Amino acid sequence: MYVLGISRVHDSAAALVHDGKIVAFSEEERFTRVKHDGRLPARAIEFCLEQAGITLADVDHVAYYWQRWKEPIHAAKVFARYFPGTLDVFRNGNGDEGGKSAGMLDTLRTGGGKGADDYHVGGAVLAHFKRSYTLERDIREAVGFTGATKFDVHLIDHHRAHAGSAYYICPWDESAVLTLDGIGSDGTSTLLAHGKGDRIVDLRRIKFPHSLGAMYAGVTGYLGFYPTRDEGKVMGLAPLGKDTYVEQFKQLVHLDPDGGFELDLSWFGHQRTGKHVMSKKFTDTFGPARPKTRVTADNPVPQHYMDVAYALQVTLEEAGLHLARWLQKETGSKRLSIAGGVALNSVMNGRILLETPFEEFFAQPAAADDGCALGAALEVSVGKYRKPRPRDGFTYTGPEYSEEEMELALSDAGLDYRRPDDIAAHTAQRISDGLIVGWVQGRMECGPRALGNRSLVADPRDPESKTRMNEKVKHREAFRPFAPSCLAERAGEYFVSDYPSPVMLLVFDVLEHQRAAVPAITHVDGTARVQTVSEDDNALYYRMIKNFERITGVPMVVNTSFNDNEEPIVTTPADAVACYLKTDVDALALGPFWVEKTRLEEETDDSDLD
Repeated sequence: MYVLGISRVHDSAAALVHDGKIVAFSEEERFTRVKHDGRLPARAIEFCLEQAGITLADVDHVAYYWQRWKEPIHAAKVFARYFPGTLDVFRNGNGDEGGKSAGMLDTLRTGGGKGADDYHVGGAVLAHFKRSYTLERDIREAVGFTGATKFDVHLIDHHRAHAGSAYYICPWDESAVLTLDGIGSDGTSTLLAHGKGDRIVDLRRIKFPHSLGAMYAGVTGYLGFYPTRDEGKVMGLAPLGKDTYVEQFKQLVHLDPDGGFELDLSWFGHQRTGKHVMSKKFTDTFGPARPKTRVTADNPVPQHYMDVAYALQVTLEEAGLHLARWLQKETGSKRLSIAGGVALNSVMNGRILLETPFEEFFAQPAAADDGCALGAALEVSVGKYRKPRPRDGFTYTGPEYSEEEMELALSDAGLDYRRPDDIAAHTAQRISDGLIVGWVQGRMECGPRALGNRSLVADPRDPESKTRMNEKVKHREAFRPFAPSCLAERAGEYFVSDYPSPVMLLVFDVLEHQRAAVPAITHVDGTARVQTVSEDDNALYYRMIKNFERITGVPMVVNTSFNDNEEPIVTTPADAVACYLKTDVDALALGPFWVEKTRLEEETDDSDLD
């Protein structure tokens, strides 16, 4: 039985599950090169079908991550509950950007403009409603299929899709389940549930406008970043702040004694406007929003906004701990599976593991809405038809390319390349020599974190690795940290916890006596977002790090996604070559092939010999 799962609107993706096996799963942005692409994932669907060697005629079920009637019903309830304030929705403002958003017809037709809040709220609701009726036709047209099809369409509750994306692939037969995001198809922002066997039982739902995702997104916009896109930047900025506003921020969220929460909506504007904005009370208290200008050495983030980011992050963490403790008490489980866009907050995740009675933790690597494509497919495959739960093969689910395709990309670019005897050993040696290397191997990972198959890797001992990577390669804000990929068996020697973190969604403190040894992966607050690497997880990447350990004694490398700022992670060999050529990446390990730029000092040394 083939089940095709689909998500769209932002971070669109497609997944294909066949009788308990994940055949393929990838985001549309990987193919279109449009970051956070929210269109129907035509290219991702084509990839999934090609990976299985089938056509649309062979698909038995299509699972879509959104339901039809529940959204407009919930929207109407919110409109009535907060009337007349909700008349602001008719202003159709563009959030903190100012001006008007895309109109109703444009939103209905295309989903809106390019900005995070550049959409018409009514048009968005109608678009979701319309797509639930036209999905079969849309898919057929998207992939150019004109033959007969047999698939049934299933409209899946959004948070059940999130829950399924985590629980159905976790390694346990029982687990508490927590999903957190901005808003789902019935208004749910937080789902607390219990997974047993092949079933997930809802325990509690908290609905919009009471939403931790909406809170974090709104303040992200206030801080001068783009909501629903830049929350990770705010998480990285927060440790540079002080606790100036922590007590005041406690007023934003009321944590109920029975384990729930409510936002104090007087601080927010999303319940009135449907956009990611804060209220006049918020700006009167904390000052005007920071303009959405690029952060540079000449235009840093003022300390005031760093302090706001700090308070926001602490507020989210405390709410997450509150929910997790209630859920653990309610279920009695020692295991937690987590998904939803807020689950990408790895600092919160680390605290939940270390500060609650949960002893085991599992995060969906594609925790945001892209993962709902997989979760929707599994909700049909496992939840409805009782097919086996997939227990592996859920990380490296994207495209892979042959050696011939890799060699052609290098040749087409006119690059001089060679084939070392051992690409892992050679790469490790050159990293230890101070090079930043693009590492492209095997099937692409899913989700926003590079996990060792489409990575930029560097020496964690060199404090300049971080500065150079940010300024010259990634062209991004200097405050953003880089993660370590550490041999799993050595993690306890460097971090306060050696708990497995294969998908880089847990932040731990770096042990104080080790911080000077690995400055490039140690954030300003002494933490690191850890990826543990085992031979079972990724044999070639493990071997490269093992070689680096043999050379340097340090069992880790710096790892960040292989892409320039505001671009998706590289997918194809041609993508990798293009990114290598236009940035200051020193070398490229493309499959078994090696290409390296001549550095200025080498050219100078050569000229001295003449």
